[in-house]
Amino acid sequence: MPHTNSAVVDNNTTPDAPDYATVEVPTTKPPEEFTYQERRADLLRQIRDLGHPSMINQTEAAERYDVSQSQISKDLDRLAESVREHVVDRNHRAFAVDSVVRRAIQGLLAEEEYRKAAKTVIEWDDWVTEFHDLEKLHEKVRELEQQ
Repeated sequence: MPHTNSAVVDNNTTPDAPDYATVEVPTTKPPEEFTYQERRADLLRQIRDLGHPSMINQTEAAERYDVSQSQISKDLDRLAESVREHVVDRNHRAFAVDSVVRRAIQGLLAEEEYRKAAKTVIEWDDWVTEFHDLEKLHEKVRELEQQ
């Protein structure tokens, strides 16, 4: 069931994906009135709560936001782009890893396992830093290959 509100649908792919983690999800309007940015921010929050993108039921999400299932699929693709851009990782693994690590940390904190949560955060930071360094190295290699 395609939605007629043009503010809800975004078919543009931009090289600089917005950071949907910083978008405020409104609590005073129904989900079917969300802008596409608000919808994606809400989907991202749900993914992080559930622990993995595959936990989102696209049919149910489409009904919740009054958009098509294909729009939800596009939203999830854009969220993956956004997470990759803002986590530094340039492949789909970043989306899953970011969600799972955040969920693990929340669980550890809820269980008052503060040392384990801190260790997980430190390991995550190390992984992101190493991956960022690897991306820089790959970029330098690409530049050298083009010379």
